[in-house]
Amino acid sequence: MTTSTTSRQISRRTIGLVLTLIAVATAVFVAFPGGGSDASIAAAPGGDPAPEVTFEYFDGSEGSLADFAGTPLVLNFWASWCPACVAEMPDFQAVHQQLGDDVVFLGLDMQDISRESALDLIQSTGVDYVLADDPTGEIFLAFGGFSMPTTVFINEAGEIVDTHNGTIFADDLTAKINELLLNG
Repeated sequence: MTTSTTSRQISRRTIGLVLTLIAVATAVFVAFPGGGSDASIAAAPGGDPAPEVTFEYFDGSEGSLADFAGTPLVLNFWASWCPACVAEMPDFQAVHQQLGDDVVFLGLDMQDISRESALDLIQSTGVDYVLADDPTGEIFLAFGGFSMPTTVFINEAGEIVDTHNGTIFADDLTAKINELLLNG
């Protein structure tokens, strides 16, 4: 083996290692933006109207945000491949049950591995709030999403009042809903 062959093998290994580290770092950033800290940002200054989007509910029917007009909405982008999404889903279900009809919860499954993976997660977490698909990620991008999970708070007038990027658990979710959507 010559010196140049050994150098090429080392260079290939180094490049492979660097690419692997970049991929892992990117995956960690997407799953846990801000290291799990409060990553809330104002997505639309001054309560801009939520984008007009259409989607398919898990039962196959078509829907849009207009279906929820006049009711505060918690819009959560999730996927079965997202560990942070999986971690927060039981908390979303608990808050949904606690608040009843005061606030609508809509979970949009974003670019999931398969419908079966999504359904398995729903069954294991016990989620029964409204669920729909965002198979291409277009809706996620329309709401300015850049990390998973992303939760958008939309008031009864259809205006985005806040966006939270990253995991949010029951206590913080309840506090945000009370402050932003229920005024209290």
